[in-house]
Amino acid sequence: MGKNVAKAKTTFLFCDGGSCKKANSEMAVREARAHLRNEGLWDHTHSIRTRCNGRCEDAPTWIVEPGNFWYKNLTPEKAVEIIDSHTKHKEAIPEYLLFKDGWEHMTSDNERPSKPFVFDKKSDSEYGEVLISRSSASDQYLYPLFKKLFESFHDFSITFPNDLKQFISEKHEVKYTDTFDMNIYGGDTQFRLAIGPITKAIEKDVADEIKDRKVGVAEVIWDQESSDYNGYLRLKNRKGKFLVSINIPKHNIDAWNYIISIYLNMDIEKVMKLEI
Repeated sequence: MGKNVAKAKTTFLFCDGGSCKKANSEMAVREARAHLRNEGLWDHTHSIRTRCNGRCEDAPTWIVEPGNFWYKNLTPEKAVEIIDSHTKHKEAIPEYLLFKDGWEHMTSDNERPSKPFVFDKKSDSEYGEVLISRSSASDQYLYPLFKKLFESFHDFSITFPNDLKQFISEKHEVKYTDTFDMNIYGGDTQFRLAIGPITKAIEKDVADEIKDRKVGVAEVIWDQESSDYNGYLRLKNRKGKFLVSINIPKHNIDAWNYIISIYLNMDIEKVMKLEI
């Protein structure tokens, strides 16, 4: 029988991502669970191993609920202290916290500022003098991008290798239910791209054909001199092989604004002032 969560008053979410594992998170988890059992706290708490919590620079990390308490740099010793503080005293340990509800800022010891996407002036072999932003090829960016473009917009074109072009005149389905592949299909086109993460640990077990269509490079290209297109999203694999480009015409301003404001997270008003 599973845990009766109705009895659980405190939940401990142990990050089990790659960076936390490298930082010996498992040692803290083992001590935490042993302490919960031996102190008679097991039935009134719940502990969960999660995937990456997104704070790799503070590994190992925990989240404790209720209260949205984020802990950083966990050790087995800290684990026991945190458990006792929350279960026996109903309070956090401030010096171990990364963040809690009510704080305006985190207290990371190893903050890595994220670099914003920017447009750079470049001479491109395909498009000439343009503005190019090296964007994210992560599935966390590409899946919502494709889902929005193909399910909410139409009236744009796509280009495949060998200059095969297809015009998208209607909405298409976008599914990301496989381990690696995102599938796009509808009345105008049908194709797939591998966007799921391929880590070093599993790379040797991944088929070459999947690696060949795995998106490794994503670029947003703004061609200010073109009379037909605002810009393009060009995708390549990790070896630089061209996979596909999405071509946004001048009149499809909503799709272009989406790429700028949501995918690139840029201020549209500032971007529109850029010039080659």
